[in-house]
Amino acid sequence: MSDVWTLLLHLEGPMQSWGYRSRFDYRDTALEPTRSGVIGLICAAMGIARDDPLSRFNSIRMGIRVDKEGKIERDYHTALDVVKADGSEKDTVVSLRDYLADAIFTVGLESTDRSLLEQIAADLKSPCWTLFLGRKAFPLTVPPLKPSDVPMEGKLENHLLKGEGDKRVILEDPSGERTQHDWPLNFDKRNFMPRTTNTRFIKEIAP
Repeated sequence: MSDVWTLLLHLEGPMQSWGYRSRFDYRDTALEPTRSGVIGLICAAMGIARDDPLSRFNSIRMGIRVDKEGKIERDYHTALDVVKADGSEKDTVVSLRDYLADAIFTVGLESTDRSLLEQIAADLKSPCWTLFLGRKAFPLTVPPLKPSDVPMEGKLENHLLKGEGDKRVILEDPSGERTQHDWPLNFDKRNFMPRTTNTRFIKEIAP
């Protein structure tokens, strides 16, 4: 019997946005789902409020396989009569919002807590609140799980480092080469801590 389990989610939609450095009038997007974005999706499915503790997810190690790279697009939004920060006269504000078009991802959630993964799977199949891909205006094309999907034995590497074609795989790793400040501690207070990842590649094998 395995001591570690992995649940695979399918995230696909015409538009996705996974911001982690957004500030004021510019909303960016990463090239793949952030940890905060995925945990936010799970919280919506489980009916977990923004001010609820998130420590229950600390045992989860996350990985992402980029099944189809998205193309970054940009929207321009104009807001009228916005009061300035100092409370003075109103102004017109133009904001920039990036998003990924036509991307497809497989997200792996690895944990020794099989019951937690089973609960996440059950709630994603019958979510409490509407699921979206980073922004409320960006719905999923298909559900993240099929009715038959369950946690599988083995680590992230056993399940994500498979597939056809050239694909990136991003795996959480304490000694990783890349640091991203997107591990959510509290959504209401917007508290996050850094996490480190490594990137590996699945190379297409010529016939």
